[in-house]
Amino acid sequence: MIFSLLLISVLQAPRAPAEAEVVAWVPKLEQVNQLLPFFTAAGSRSVLLRPEAWRADAHPLIDVDVTSRPALALVGIDPGAGLTSSRLGDASIACVTVSDAEKYRKAADAKLARLGEVFEKVEAGVSVYATRDPLGRVLAAYVLHGRESCAISGHGRSVETSFPMLSRIVTKPAQGPGFVLAAKVPGVVQVIAPGGSQHGVLSLNAKDLALTVDGRSKGLPLAQLAGAGASPLGAFSTPGMAVIRARVAKAQVLNLVEQAVRQFPGSATLLPLAREAAPSFTGNAAVLVSHARVTSGLRTREARFFALRSALLVEVSDAVAVAALLAKLDPKALAFREGSLSVTLEGMVLVVANDAEVRARAVAALAKAAGKQGHGVEFEVDPKLVAKGLQQVPLLEAVQAPELAGLVAAGTELGPLLLASERVSGFLDSAGGGAHSGRVVWQLDEEKFVGDAGVR
Repeated sequence: MIFSLLLISVLQAPRAPAEAEVVAWVPKLEQVNQLLPFFTAAGSRSVLLRPEAWRADAHPLIDVDVTSRPALALVGIDPGAGLTSSRLGDASIACVTVSDAEKYRKAADAKLARLGEVFEKVEAGVSVYATRDPLGRVLAAYVLHGRESCAISGHGRSVETSFPMLSRIVTKPAQGPGFVLAAKVPGVVQVIAPGGSQHGVLSLNAKDLALTVDGRSKGLPLAQLAGAGASPLGAFSTPGMAVIRARVAKAQVLNLVEQAVRQFPGSATLLPLAREAAPSFTGNAAVLVSHARVTSGLRTREARFFALRSALLVEVSDAVAVAALLAKLDPKALAFREGSLSVTLEGMVLVVANDAEVRARAVAALAKAAGKQGHGVEFEVDPKLVAKGLQQVPLLEAVQAPELAGLVAAGTELGPLLLASERVSGFLDSAGGGAHSGRVVWQLDEEKFVGDAGVR
């Protein structure tokens, strides 16, 4: 019994080159259709997310709808087994389990024949089937070992030197710390960074019009979080583009304070005082990004800062010491053409805001903000407000600034989908030793999709 379980786990393990930077792993192809309601709906608003954009390109030699059991059966691929897709330089690689070798070979050989003269060889005891074009290039190939097969396409480049690698991965499951993490985070589809000092996994699951992405990582440059616990900001919430609540490990506070203050206009004035105040910060904090309002373009640092109307709230342990530091501030040093920055103390909470109305709403929300926070970081995003903010990016300025051009592209591609989304929420936790885990849930607005073909 134990041997049988071990054998099944080996047969269903991902297969990918050790050198691959990113690997997509589908543990069971027959479960991929669980993602279709979300991606079909999302794809009606965003071309990039349409199922047609990815479900027929999973195998480099066989065009097949991986969400269809009958389609997989026609080409001899086992829908009850997995698929691994990876990139190695310019080459794309996919590994599958074969249910009918004759059907599979017929489908794969048809593509090889279109690329050149088909030939067969044996590499390290594994059968290799490939094609050579008139220029002598081997543009594609696949290997078979029992019921396992791995295929490769060079997309115009020769892959002949990859035969030993294909023969190796088809006989041995992929290894690496990223795959160890992936085994702990089940998903219909998993995107894995398999090795190196920075590795991790994102696992996708969906139910109806809600997509859940769970992640684990180790070695990423993320702050150490304090985890769940009571906080005067643990239940902080008020309408806005985004609300973030955080409990940061005390040892991380000074570094994070410096990083944040350096982004502020007038940072030269604020940074020395912030360093003095940092020992009084407990690590409990919240951020309200209320809305976007572009009034003077986005060319300058100040214009970009004031375009997002926001407030930062930080709990302090010594209000008297912090108040004494604030008394040294000259308000004129925090006034700019684009707006003014306010730094005030409300009881035991320091409030830094770039908009008077947003500051007032944040302060009002403090009355009901105390509570137990369930995770190191928790966040809620209003996707409709994000879409409206992206619409305000000036097109003429985007031509001259690559970072703004990216925002315009995001607004064009994702804006309609964001307007049809209800909410995006999630959390992040630290596990020690540079490890983190988190979740993002993207909920579409069901009312926006009533009557859409194939959706609702």
